Amino acid sequence: MRCLAPLLLAPALIAACQPASSPAGDGPVLSYEDAFIMAPIGGRDVTMGGIRITVEGGDVTLTGARSDVAATVETHTMAMVDDKMTMRPVESFEIKDGETLELKRGGDHLMLFGVVPDLAAGEAANIAFTFETADGETLTLEADAEVRARGE
Repeated sequence: MRCLAPLLLAPALIAACQPASSPAGDGPVLSYEDAFIMAPIGGRDVTMGGIRITVEGGDVTLTGARSDVAATVETHTMAMVDDKMTMRPVESFEIKDGETLELKRGGDHLMLFGVVPDLAAGEAANIAFTFETADGETLTLEADAEVRARGE
């Protein structure tokens, strides 16, 4: 569900501190901070996003993401190769117990394609992340992402 009222952003950010746990109530517990999507440059339907995801209680692998404001969400790596920035989609990111995966500008990040045309700074959007545990259990982490203006 897309939240257009900036006033609803504060409760969403408070909810960001709440952990998501496995359906059985044991095993890895996921939490996140600083989920964001950059408002697309005028007329474009592509943008990037980021988040910090922490896991406690077991290793997990981030296997996918989806959003209510984009047709497709991909995870990408970024590296400097021969003095040129190269981005590549990746299928997964492993997060070890007690560690934090940081997706951000200038590093590993999210790429959103087919972004809704009216997405603007100050709004909030949902990003759902899918993980797999070492024993094959699937976990989902729902994140409320702040839509930020370029330069924020």
